[in-house]
Amino acid sequence: MSERLEQSATEEVSPEVSPEESTLLEAPAAEAERRRAPVPAPKPQDVRRISWLRLGYCVVFLLSILAIFTFWSEVGGQGHLDLMPWYTKMICVLIAAWCSVRLTAAMVEQPSGWNRRTVGWLAGLILIAFTMAAITLYYHLHEETDQQDSDESTATAMTPKSPRMLRSFAE
Repeated sequence: MSERLEQSATEEVSPEVSPEESTLLEAPAAEAERRRAPVPAPKPQDVRRISWLRLGYCVVFLLSILAIFTFWSEVGGQGHLDLMPWYTKMICVLIAAWCSVRLTAAMVEQPSGWNRRTVGWLAGLILIAFTMAAITLYYHLHEETDQQDSDESTATAMTPKSPRMLRSFAE
């Protein structure tokens, strides 16, 4: 019984189609198959590589916190940083460190070092640097001065140059 089905299936005659028409007919069919085909699953990454990357990102985060604080105190001045509340410094530094870690991750995770994500995180890092500069400028312009502007507290010291002047002061 199965032989009869096979024979009848092979005996069916297909109409003659030119090679140009066959390529035109196959193109939409191949495109439809590509659309219906399941997306291949991403290759499983080595677990050891991922754990090392996480450790590396933690090290980059901690080092960037140290580097940002040092750079900010050198460029902006430690005196201005001392005037700022601690939470302002903490928020700015943590955001800058986060942007630097994400910049590093965008460079590592893509085949090309400079891509759209890298440029975006670099723009975020530059934006927070300008914010930090503006905050420092604000505290520079609004810091209190230690000097008094009045002349009442000024003292003048006079020393005689000759003994004759000493006698004139004594009289």
